[in-house]
Amino acid sequence: MKFKDCVANVSTFTDLKRVANEYVIDYKRLSFDELKAAVVKTAPQYSNEENIRNVVEFFELNPNRNNRILFSIIIKSILLNCDDFTETLNATEYKVVDYEQDIIDLANEFALDSEIEDIDFYKYVVDAAWDNNDDVSVDEQNLINKIRKRMGITEKHHQILEAQIGKFPTTNNIVHSRDDISDVRRLLQSKGLIVPVRDSSGVDYDVIPEEVASCLRNIFNIDIKESSFLSLIESKYVKSKKYLIDMLTKGKVRLPSNPNLTELKELVVKNLTAHQLIGGFSANDGLDKGSLSEWCGALGLTTYGTKPELINRIISYYDEIKQIEVSEEDERELYYHYFVDLASRNLQVLHQQGVISKDLECEHKFEAATNYIFEKIFKIKPLIMSGTEHPDGILSFNDKLIMWDNKSKEMQVSLAEHIKQFDRYITNSTKPVSVFMVIGPEFTADSAKECAKYALTSDTIILLITAKELKDLAEKWKVNHGNDSETLPLGIFKQNGRFNADLVAL
Repeated sequence: MKFKDCVANVSTFTDLKRVANEYVIDYKRLSFDELKAAVVKTAPQYSNEENIRNVVEFFELNPNRNNRILFSIIIKSILLNCDDFTETLNATEYKVVDYEQDIIDLANEFALDSEIEDIDFYKYVVDAAWDNNDDVSVDEQNLINKIRKRMGITEKHHQILEAQIGKFPTTNNIVHSRDDISDVRRLLQSKGLIVPVRDSSGVDYDVIPEEVASCLRNIFNIDIKESSFLSLIESKYVKSKKYLIDMLTKGKVRLPSNPNLTELKELVVKNLTAHQLIGGFSANDGLDKGSLSEWCGALGLTTYGTKPELINRIISYYDEIKQIEVSEEDERELYYHYFVDLASRNLQVLHQQGVISKDLECEHKFEAATNYIFEKIFKIKPLIMSGTEHPDGILSFNDKLIMWDNKSKEMQVSLAEHIKQFDRYITNSTKPVSVFMVIGPEFTADSAKECAKYALTSDTIILLITAKELKDLAEKWKVNHGNDSETLPLGIFKQNGRFNADLVAL
């Protein structure tokens, strides 16, 4: 989410004042709307690299060790690895606790000397720092950071070492409380790294604005989400043991004797960037241009360009893959089963089967089932929407968007009755809309003509697809791709007028 969009969706005056604290002068005298305008006006200050480097140093060398630890976990380990650098407040807190507990568990089963040379020397340095007043001062932390980086020790390895001596995340390996996390969250907001955003459903999110995240990635030498990196490594172009060992060796990563493929992949994610894996460490390293071009072609990307351009194209493709969390129980699966009934408002069946308890729930659960289809079956995560004036769903489609709106009716849907509403959504979009999908039970005969009429004056095409057609498509996709990670190619929806299943090959 862009910085200005984040600011537009800050819900409370208190939160907005906190975000304004770092760069807006005399912000306490401004009204809510005046303050929003002032924060947006100072947006370049929030994404200025020198400013962000100063803020990073403020946290990494903060006198309060809780601030140092939680800054690293929340920003580097969690939010920079989230889709759109966004996570709900509750999920952030759960992930912090889970991360800290994972480090403690690893400390009980992980031998650092298997991956790190001279670990005894580094352990001596860390022990010596903790000997003084049972704490690590700012100066000591600064020295440890420099030694760690010089020795090529990852921050996670350092955390494991501190946990092994009973000092991570706090003394006696006690995980941080939610109050601790909330305190640091507010500090991150006041320093302009996180903006608190509330969506149209009232759900609160921690968001690093795109411009800020891009700068943070550059500072931390991060070029891809960890989940995306794991997907990238599965490609046949880099997956071989020989290639991985070659890149790790050139990256001066210590290898265990006779490592298996899984161990090599883990070492790559821990120690290399995606650019280093694909392009190596010199002009003659990594994949040749022919292989890169072939890889781009296999992904449906442009195959021409320089070697760096091809590498960037591949990494960007994988970095945009959304993370789909599959839960054992998802109530939307029930709504999906009755998808056609929800679309046609077959209230008797829906009540009988316990799908709805009130007639008013029909529209909402029709929308929820549609989200389930895209997220869980097609493996494409819908975008977060803010405000109240928006369609029922939005998907990223290259540099454009695909929108959809659900119409649950007991009769055929007439596009003419809704075209002004849909046109507002399209016109007000911050990005071009390639396709606007209308999902309903059936459509009137003149609705297809209305699509053609709209296309004469717009770059957006309107697709009319029934709930049965969309569910049939989902069922076919489950059969052919239910057990793999492939996502549905959204280009199949680039049809103007009524959906034609004969044009789709899955």
